[in-house]
Amino acid sequence: MAHLLNVDGANASVLQATSMTAEGLSETDSLEAWIKKHPEVIDETLMVVTTQFNSWESGSDVARERPDVLALATSGELVVIELKRDRDRRIHLQAITYGALVAGFTKEILADAHAEWLRKESGRTVTAAEALQILEDHVEPEWSEDLFQLPRLVLVAERFPAQVLTTVQWLSAIAPNMTIECHEYQLFNRDGDILASFQKLYPVDDLESRRLRPMMTANTTVVRDQLTTNTRRAKSVTIIDEFQLIPDGSSMTFSLEGLVRTESVQKVEAWLAEDAERSSVSWASHPVRPLRWALEPGKTWTPSSLRDEIFKRAGLPKVSFSAADAWQYEGTSLYWLADSRDSNG
Repeated sequence: MAHLLNVDGANASVLQATSMTAEGLSETDSLEAWIKKHPEVIDETLMVVTTQFNSWESGSDVARERPDVLALATSGELVVIELKRDRDRRIHLQAITYGALVAGFTKEILADAHAEWLRKESGRTVTAAEALQILEDHVEPEWSEDLFQLPRLVLVAERFPAQVLTTVQWLSAIAPNMTIECHEYQLFNRDGDILASFQKLYPVDDLESRRLRPMMTANTTVVRDQLTTNTRRAKSVTIIDEFQLIPDGSSMTFSLEGLVRTESVQKVEAWLAEDAERSSVSWASHPVRPLRWALEPGKTWTPSSLRDEIFKRAGLPKVSFSAADAWQYEGTSLYWLADSRDSNG
């Protein structure tokens, strides 16, 4: 159980723990709404794709399964988030079912779902093509539909019964390509104001990254390895921001050598050289959008979105290499800067 202190200088008082039931809060109207607005409490790299999706089809049958939240990580990984207001002994079974259904997604289906969700949420017309572009802008590395085969399953509850945790640990052991996380949340009452804390209970990050794994089947191993690499690259910005590895306002360079063909490198460099502001990019500390471009000073960019914008304005087709490999600080790419910090603990 989490504990929260209300701190006033050297003085502190323990906040009273409460619950969804005690506060009369519902799963959909409250918990789902919180996650929808702030998916970063689960993972800073997540963007919500849709909620309560139920457009499943199998021949003439239409399934009525509704995953609470479907999100997309910057690694390109789909994330199924199943929410419970209190204890539920079947939460993991529901999540596995939803994961199996989501594994059959294509980019087209994902874009349609996101477009429909955005229309419902904002009331504005969003085409499937526009929704796909939003999704692609969120993903940092190369984005392949093969990655959809292994969606991450995230269980969120106030408390987990022992049998759920035991089952999740067992599944993680016998099916190491399956990623299942358990997140607990706790509500607190501070003079009538409700506060919520979120904590990942399983797996422990430090142990998970060092756990020895048995041999796995070739196809899923390739996908899992790609997801692992994508995740590390996508999290480069988060790691750099967390440990302040690049000072705010520092100059960044865009190096394409070895990432695209020579003629593409020359064309981009020629376009950048035409105006000093085109190549003037600085670091603006942020866990997702850390780049500020002199050409559009009022906006911040993810490494991939600025990469794509530069290629577009230079008259080149969209590319798929990792933007974390192209953006550099003092000659070192974002990926290697973050990887060296991550490897050294």
